[in-house]
Amino acid sequence: MKPAIFSRALLLIAALLFSTVTCYGQDNPSNPLKGKWTKSMNELTASFVISSDNKWEVEFTGDDELDVWGSYVIAGNKITFTDEGGQYSADEPGVYEFKVDDTSLIFTMVDDPVYGRSMLVEGTWSKASNEE
Repeated sequence: MKPAIFSRALLLIAALLFSTVTCYGQDNPSNPLKGKWTKSMNELTASFVISSDNKWEVEFTGDDELDVWGSYVIAGNKITFTDEGGQYSADEPGVYEFKVDDTSLIFTMVDDPVYGRSMLVEGTWSKASNEE
């Protein structure tokens, strides 16, 4: 009886070790939103930089300061933006669905009580040619 338990324990350990080695890093696929995106609206151009470390920032061209920045969480095809600072920072998070390809990123609002952010984020963003 003891050899059978020992054999099962060894098999279980081997299976766990194998799954750990083969799955290492696979649950963190590259972020398709990562990069610099631009959008023009009302004679302004905004740059939206999305980092792989769950941070983002928005800069409107023509001024010298970062306008708003924060963090994000992705769940499926939804992203939740939380502002953390900047002139246009808001207290409430906003949730959007997204669709991305090689040249464009489209956000559709799911729930965002902040009018200014929804006006900025919603719509089509283009991949910047000088991506950071």
